[in-house]
Amino acid sequence: MMVGACSLGACAPAISGSAETITRLERARAADPKSEAVERSLGIAYFKANRYPEARAALQSANAADPNDGVAALYLGLTAEAQNDLPAARAAYERYLAVGKTRGTRNQINERLQALRLREIQVVAKQALADETKRASVPGPPNTVGVLPFSFSGADTSLKPLERGFAELVTTDLSRSPRLTVVERMQLQAVLDEMNLQQTSGTAAGTGVRAGKVLQVGRMVGGTIQQTGNQLRANALVTDISTTRVGASASDQQSLEQVFTLEKNIVLQLFNTLGVQLSTAERNAIEQRPTRSLAAFLAFSRGLELEDRGRLNDASRFFDDAVRLDPSFGSAQQKSRETKAAAAGALVNISSVESSLKGTPEGATVNAAVQGSTTASTTGGTIGALANGLNPSPVAGATSGANGTSTQPSKDPSSATGADNVSTRTAKVTIIIHRP
Repeated sequence: MMVGACSLGACAPAISGSAETITRLERARAADPKSEAVERSLGIAYFKANRYPEARAALQSANAADPNDGVAALYLGLTAEAQNDLPAARAAYERYLAVGKTRGTRNQINERLQALRLREIQVVAKQALADETKRASVPGPPNTVGVLPFSFSGADTSLKPLERGFAELVTTDLSRSPRLTVVERMQLQAVLDEMNLQQTSGTAAGTGVRAGKVLQVGRMVGGTIQQTGNQLRANALVTDISTTRVGASASDQQSLEQVFTLEKNIVLQLFNTLGVQLSTAERNAIEQRPTRSLAAFLAFSRGLELEDRGRLNDASRFFDDAVRLDPSFGSAQQKSRETKAAAAGALVNISSVESSLKGTPEGATVNAAVQGSTTASTTGGTIGALANGLNPSPVAGATSGANGTSTQPSKDPSSATGADNVSTRTAKVTIIIHRP
């Protein structure tokens, strides 16, 4: 499951003129240390200058002062990701989804979160493998279980994707019992990728022991699927990770069309081997078939195989095929959404995020920060901006105060008498329309 994605912040060059902007905003903060708006603008300016530690401190301060400030949350997520702190980035992005106002940006961040999930799984796998010696000395709880991909053998190679699909079904069904904690398939696959074990064949005694120690599971399930004509025979073994002892095997044989019955029979035997008694409700849940279509399940299994290889777009197409063959196939629907989002999220970058903010109030807030200000005026819209451009008001010529806000000049430069009657000032807009 090797999925590469550029960190959003790391993809953005520093903007020109940032030093002057930062200096202006730092003066504003000195004048008003409690201003959330100043901290937010300064954090954005630091981020734009690739000064990530300072950006994060300022944005955290702004976020603490106003948890409902979507822009502060968004740029806190961008900054954390630029620092490769994926959990912090996820938390900030999720906050933006809760309080952010720009629909297009929210869609992008939602997709980015799915891509981050895959990156987080990879990072955790690498860290676990780096701590392998320490982890190997701490036995995993006996009720924690991992399920390796099954190994397929047979003349019909189109059935090979069952290795992933069958293991996914076993993982799902073992999870039906609250007395077991089952490792997610993608987490296990990430460890196998790191260990270069994804090509492992067979499930002899000891298979998966190293992966089990890295994952700190108590027991590991591995198995084989053998095709002979129209018959499938499945065998599964449970290995105790701490002792490397292999328990009783689970086995069954069914016709290809009865692959789900085959899997259910294997799972029920595995529960006995694991010493778990099932309630009637749990048995009924296990008996549920994910789909009635073998073709849909094979397409789903192929999608899992491609997902594990990091080929997300290809995987989503097979998940779509599974849904087309069986529109009620819930797992395929979910995987289709996840892989599409992850593929799109891997392409999201700072430029695309800021492009989606253009023309919105949140985008105006970002633009103000880039200009060294704390607020962006949206009153009056385009006509208001045109009026200010044609008939500059005294405010437009005002100097900036220490807190970043405008200060009025002591005398109205447009007044011939020197009187400063603010209430009588007007702006005139002349619009000339030429006849075609």
